[in-house]
Amino acid sequence: MTDEDVWSAIDADASLFEGLTTEGGGELSDLIRQVVGVEKTVAKVEEELKSLKKRRDSYLFDLIPAKMQEVGMDKVVVEGHTVSLSTFVSGTLPKDPIQRDVAFSHLRDIGCSDFIKNEVKVSFGVKEDNMAKSVQADLEEQGHDTTAKTWVEPMTLKKLLRERVENNEEIDLEIFNAHIGTVAKIKGA
Repeated sequence: MTDEDVWSAIDADASLFEGLTTEGGGELSDLIRQVVGVEKTVAKVEEELKSLKKRRDSYLFDLIPAKMQEVGMDKVVVEGHTVSLSTFVSGTLPKDPIQRDVAFSHLRDIGCSDFIKNEVKVSFGVKEDNMAKSVQADLEEQGHDTTAKTWVEPMTLKKLLRERVENNEEIDLEIFNAHIGTVAKIKGA
């Protein structure tokens, strides 16, 4: 961005610049160029970090587990680092509200409703404090608008899926877009 670009991009009252000197304008321009440069550097470093994480995951989730399984190992020590294989399961609740309800119904059907969180919010007017203590169904019957939020914490869902898979218990992995694989876990010396 040139000085001309900066000044042409500024849409302001000319009287605001009466006290601005050439030196002050140059300093301002330099500061703007510097922050633009820093923003570009941050974006570049973030992209490099993203690439490095993808590369690391390739080693941990693909290359190392495949090689260890190929040679028949599930644990090895290399230069003081213990590398062991373990199963991972990942999954998410569907974003589509209908599919999300199907997922919650499935969890309830297989006896996992304890993992479902609920939040009910109700707005009350003045002098309705006692009514606030009633259950959501009572409030809806009385004509109050209520909203409810239902969810499972992501880490809780991951743990639930992993445990049910490991214990050969019923769970519909497709509903949760679940993935099962092997990961190499490395612990330092």
